[in-house]
Amino acid sequence: MTARSSILNRVLTALENREVVAHPGYFKGWRPSTHPGSPTEQFREMFEAAGGEVVSFKTQVEASAWVRDFLADFDGLSVGELAHHRLHEGARPEEWIEGIDPSEVEAGVSLAFGAVAETGSLIMTPQDGRRAQLLPPVHVVFVDQAKIYETLSEGLKALRNELHPEKNESGGLPSAVGLHSGPSKSADIGQVLVKGVHGPGRVVTVIVGSD
Repeated sequence: MTARSSILNRVLTALENREVVAHPGYFKGWRPSTHPGSPTEQFREMFEAAGGEVVSFKTQVEASAWVRDFLADFDGLSVGELAHHRLHEGARPEEWIEGIDPSEVEAGVSLAFGAVAETGSLIMTPQDGRRAQLLPPVHVVFVDQAKIYETLSEGLKALRNELHPEKNESGGLPSAVGLHSGPSKSADIGQVLVKGVHGPGRVVTVIVGSD
């Protein structure tokens, strides 16, 4: 008997004596325990637990002023295409910040489509510029409180429904959707946790429209 035949016979014998188990049905995915607070509170808790930072403002003018002040300490800034107007809300033209190549900056600012409370994730679309979202070591992200969804399914459905037909003829999602759940982390080498390996090492979410 060959080694191959021996192995196959052992597998067949094991299967013959194996208890038949019913199919478990559709896999619904992981869900965290029910959160007593609002989706915004749950998002903050989850995002901060992953090492991210969260600040909240009632108006876009207040949020934009805070972000411009925060970014004033960094040399070089990348501005996502969707974030340009948000960043300069309420600012005089001479105060506008001109973004440069994301690979040459210390910080960047983007606009998220929305956020997911159950996982503490920001929903990022390619329209804002993936390089601006991934290359700067510090990433500041605007997100509207009204677009903080309880579940990922709700967030993706909202994104699909908001897309213009001329931009997405198939009626599906964008070509790439990024879910950013705090700063990039890795412990591949020596099991030592290092931030900023595959993306920003510091992520600050700026919630606009806070109650």
